[in-house]
Amino acid sequence: MGEKSSSLLSKKWLILFIICVGGGIVYILPYIQYSFYDDLQAAFGISNLQMGNLMTVLGIVSSIAYLFGGLLADKFNVRWLISISLAVTGAAGIWFATFPSYPQLMAIMLIYGFSTVFTYWPAMIKAVKLLGSDDEQGRMFGFREAGFGLFAFVYSQLGTWLIYKASPDITGVRNIIIYYSIIYFAAAVLSFLFIPNSSASQKKEKVSFSDLMHGLAYVCKMPAIWMVGLMVFCAYCVSGAGLGKLVPYWTSVMGVDTGVAASLSSVRLYLLPFLAAALAGVLVDRLKSATKFLTRAFILLIVAMAAFTITPAGNNMAVVSIIIGFAASFVIYMMRGTYFVPMTELDIPDEYIGTAAGIVSFIGFLPDAFMFTVFGKMMGDNPGAAEYKAIFWVCVALAAAGLLLNYGTQVLIRKTKKAR
Repeated sequence: MGEKSSSLLSKKWLILFIICVGGGIVYILPYIQYSFYDDLQAAFGISNLQMGNLMTVLGIVSSIAYLFGGLLADKFNVRWLISISLAVTGAAGIWFATFPSYPQLMAIMLIYGFSTVFTYWPAMIKAVKLLGSDDEQGRMFGFREAGFGLFAFVYSQLGTWLIYKASPDITGVRNIIIYYSIIYFAAAVLSFLFIPNSSASQKKEKVSFSDLMHGLAYVCKMPAIWMVGLMVFCAYCVSGAGLGKLVPYWTSVMGVDTGVAASLSSVRLYLLPFLAAALAGVLVDRLKSATKFLTRAFILLIVAMAAFTITPAGNNMAVVSIIIGFAASFVIYMMRGTYFVPMTELDIPDEYIGTAAGIVSFIGFLPDAFMFTVFGKMMGDNPGAAEYKAIFWVCVALAAAGLLLNYGTQVLIRKTKKAR
């Protein structure tokens, strides 16, 4: 019995490891401008507004894809969905490496929206949820986010220092895109070989269309699902469109070297999630409540973002700005590793997990559809300290709103438990 239990535990963590191998690469190319903004802009020959529009196209497609991708994850095998997603994204990456025209870049962003969200995200969330018991969800989702960050950090650091630095600027960016594309293909093969069929974990071998519609109606009637989605919305605005401006802020306002800034970006985007999300997963399971943990996290985020914003601009304050920026990022990555865990407190049937994840993701990641363009317009063509600080103050306000929404979620969960 002990050996069997140990074998099942080892298999569970192996599957999570493979999910992280693919998850670490899946969003690098769609969001590569976070790390190589200036070089990509020069290679494409487009404006700041057009760079923002590319992300807006990705965001619009992604927002729609999150909702319907949840239904897809409840209808089809997650093993196939995850594997196909990685392969298609890798193929689009090869096209991306040719530095095509602006309309073609728009098409690539559209493909990325489908391949990394519609067929991938809800399927991945469902695969992770089915791996562990209710008492393990904090660790499963926390280590999932941590694994994504660790692998992404390794991929990006190897790419930056071994490939990009060998021939910096446009040629280096092309080479690193090809390098990432190869990893997508390898991850697709590993996912197909090791991730189990999702149907074996469900009560029904097949889910009919009427079952899906029933599940959609069932989940949509849960107020807490909408509260969780709005809470994720606020946190994601800060995480993506807000803190995504750290690198250009450090280089253009604080006087940080672009090469140093790119390396800092890799550490912030990929290594910090590994440390933060793993810690968050353990803390959530110890507190036995994701919402209690998130209350503390939102308070820390408000303090960190306010401190970052009031830090004076200038090269002499660059180190202070970087330290506080990393602190705010650490908190937001703790939240990112756990803000889907409140769903496990709602007793959603396994056959509707994908749908629930899709609805929360649809609401929560909606900022991708407009925040990049909004912040792009706030920046203008020649942004200075004032323009960036205005964006960061918006992030402080969003964190405060997220705190209130998380409290509302706690109240709804308590009422639901009392009603049982």
